Amino acid sequence: MKNILGLIYQNCSDPSATLIKNGQIVAIVEEERVLRDKHAVNKFPINAINSCLNIANLEINDIDIISIGWDASKFPAKIKDFYEEIRKVHAPLSKKSIEWQNKNINYYTKENLLNTLKQNLFPKKKEIPSKIKVVFTPHHYSHACTAFYMSGFSEAAVITMDGHGEEDCTNLWVADNYQIKKIKQWNIPNSMGWFYTKFTQWFGFRPHDGEGKLMGLAAYGSHDPELAKKVDEICKLTDDDRIYDVNSSFFFAENVGNTSFCKEWIDLFGEPLPYEKKIEYSDYHKNLAFAVQQKLEDVGVALAKYILNKTGKTKLCVAGGSFMNCKMNGVLAQHVGFDNFFAQPMAGDNGISMGAAVAAASKTNVRWPKMDHLYYGPKYTKNQIEKALEEQKKAIKYSLSSNIEKDVAGLLSKSKVVGWFQGPMESGARALGNRSILGNPLDPNARNLINEKVKFREMWRPFCPSTLEEEGQKFFNYEGKLPFMIVACEVNKEYADKIPSVVHCDNTVRVQTVSKETNPKYYKMIYEFGKITGIPIVLNTSFNVKGQAIVCSPNDAIKCFLNTGMDYVAIGDYLVSRL
Repeated sequence: MKNILGLIYQNCSDPSATLIKNGQIVAIVEEERVLRDKHAVNKFPINAINSCLNIANLEINDIDIISIGWDASKFPAKIKDFYEEIRKVHAPLSKKSIEWQNKNINYYTKENLLNTLKQNLFPKKKEIPSKIKVVFTPHHYSHACTAFYMSGFSEAAVITMDGHGEEDCTNLWVADNYQIKKIKQWNIPNSMGWFYTKFTQWFGFRPHDGEGKLMGLAAYGSHDPELAKKVDEICKLTDDDRIYDVNSSFFFAENVGNTSFCKEWIDLFGEPLPYEKKIEYSDYHKNLAFAVQQKLEDVGVALAKYILNKTGKTKLCVAGGSFMNCKMNGVLAQHVGFDNFFAQPMAGDNGISMGAAVAAASKTNVRWPKMDHLYYGPKYTKNQIEKALEEQKKAIKYSLSSNIEKDVAGLLSKSKVVGWFQGPMESGARALGNRSILGNPLDPNARNLINEKVKFREMWRPFCPSTLEEEGQKFFNYEGKLPFMIVACEVNKEYADKIPSVVHCDNTVRVQTVSKETNPKYYKMIYEFGKITGIPIVLNTSFNVKGQAIVCSPNDAIKCFLNTGMDYVAIGDYLVSRL
């Protein structure tokens, strides 16, 4: 069996590495976690690579294949043609658009990618060893591989949708007998990723980071026919095989002043909101967010219905950054007509390294089990934990617990906020019970308290519930298992008022169902909380504060704890508090 290293890097956010050893995924690490730089924009994932190698007990020279999630031979010519067409159709372009285009042409080339690889992995030799084969895997095909091969299905319809790949931004695929074939493609600028991110930016949220904020804000709005018509000016459904059409003139026309928006956009929606500022949103803003979210969902449903009718496949798999939108995923899972649905939990570009590695391994006829967890990051020994605790002994006190799960459950039942640091770090954007901040969902004040004193983020932002796998359907309306917080569903009416701090204003949740097999420690803690309160559900949010990456190491966890309003942190079997 070959050792395969999957990578995504170069002029992108969320660079990452994935390592496959003996036909199994053994490590997935995002550069931001180790580097402590959220999204690690434009960084080469050297720390992520070294972490993967350490987990797998390998050296870089033990690698047989490096698979990069980008078709470097295709991109330069395709993107040059695209830019030339844009300059003809939308002249004069904004200065920012031209600068971005000129810069982009020089990135993502085969020469540049290989040089970066040599400089970072083989700085002394300045050459890639001949035994290591470097392959380039198309971006959207990498997404499709993460969606289908990790689903556990033998056949399925597949949709990938994001900002863009080499030239494409949306693709429909059919998977039969473990082979994936493309059946339809949309190219930039007809990009739903661009559509949603542009509105994210207009709302004052960070592009490629704040899209979840826009989704959360949308739940506070309602249908406004006039605003829906205005959004139609940017993106509309069609009555033919195009399915949807994004008006590119709003993306490339000359911008007004120091904004990133053209006059036509501002005439439609008004001046963009201040960047990352605390503001009071009017009904107009809430209803506009609702209209934008509704448009994304409408397009997603239209694509799903099209591929269902086209292929007859009863199972649907999705990946690409647009499918980090758990509200849309919830609609696709329950309201289109598919019997089974799988949303790749690392749907964004952070998952491309996984897709590139899996694509390379699948050529050797590897068969993949259904992905049931994401605990592929570094883990720390008792000695490493104790060393970190000792280094902070002037600021903390700690004790070894004989039953950390029961102790933490008791604290949560008393509405204490507890950091939970256990086992291998989870990969992806969601905290799944190993790098989490926990609270009491039964306490109506818990959400506001954690948003204000711990996370330092907008008060209207929702939190997620974690519950026991076999208990989940008692409280929430869904089918199957939901281990990844990637699909939204509704709360069963009789429980909505009992867990107010994890229910969003539209009665939806992004639930995580926890398995005794994949995370026994977290499962036991939730079970103990259920014994005390009668409801085996805890409030779960990522172990970080606004603007920072989720913690990776015990040192990261202690530092985060000391700089927030958390009451305790459980690191392994140690319970930590302040002096």
